[in-house]
Amino acid sequence: MFKRKSHSIFLMILVLFTLVIEGCSSTSNKSADNKIVNEEMDGNSNKTTKVVKTVHGNVEIPIDAKRIVVDAYLPTLLLLDKKPVGAAEWDIENVHIQDLIEGIESTGEIDPEKILSLNPDLIISATAEKSTFEKLSKIAPTVIIPYETYKSVHEEVNGLAEILGKEKEATEWLKTFEEDMKKQRARIEKVINKYDTVSILGFYEKSTYIYGDGIYRGGQAIYKQLKLTPTDRIKEELIDVGETNKQISIEVLNEYAGDYIFLEESNGGKLDKTDPIWSSIDAVKNDHVFYLDPDRFWPYDPIAVKAQVEEIANMLIEKKGN
Repeated sequence: MFKRKSHSIFLMILVLFTLVIEGCSSTSNKSADNKIVNEEMDGNSNKTTKVVKTVHGNVEIPIDAKRIVVDAYLPTLLLLDKKPVGAAEWDIENVHIQDLIEGIESTGEIDPEKILSLNPDLIISATAEKSTFEKLSKIAPTVIIPYETYKSVHEEVNGLAEILGKEKEATEWLKTFEEDMKKQRARIEKVINKYDTVSILGFYEKSTYIYGDGIYRGGQAIYKQLKLTPTDRIKEELIDVGETNKQISIEVLNEYAGDYIFLEESNGGKLDKTDPIWSSIDAVKNDHVFYLDPDRFWPYDPIAVKAQVEEIANMLIEKKGN
């Protein structure tokens, strides 16, 4: 009997010992698994580059680029708190950002030698030619974002924020932007109603143009942000089909003219105000014509659009005497 008890006790001890060993082994395996996961996570967090899909294929760029050279997107980088070391001359001349460009060097008209001298670690350009990409990519990783890739302020801010890892800054800026847009729309509610139509005309060199809601002559500010109503012809021939501008003859100008006209003259283009076609337009008869300053309404970046919205609102309010 004593032997049986001893044998039972021995078996119980053996079972307990086995359970303890298995428990320790299980804990050890879990620890090992966690270590592998953590090592993988640590490896990801230490990555210094990422791959961006572009029109010229995938491009590996720095996650936190320190020396960026840019053309066409300078204002957007600035609002994302990503000040570049160099930018195209036409970007630097943008009247809407003159208080933000100190220390940024001009690269002229995308001069490769000048860009090389700035020792960039990332180049962002709107020039889509393959030859330009090939020249620039020999200097630094180059992301080409062709003109009119982004169709709105939100697309441009969010698109560049994703590339540069500045999503937080984008969200904050766009929130403020939206609040301001609502304020500006509310300002003009009493001076122009949704049934009043608006057109943007341009006299450029020897040609006459109409503009849609894209990157030209304040189109985004007037149609997309202030939500002013285009004429039927402009809506059908431009906005609905994604066209940003169209050349027309002066003879058909009345077919595109709205109750309010925003007009821009540039590069030698000049409106003949004595032309009977012009003087026959209702907006002209009602003194509903506004002249756009090319320096202020050629830029189409988010900062420019924000400023243009306020200027258009001021024009309408001042015209109505409010």
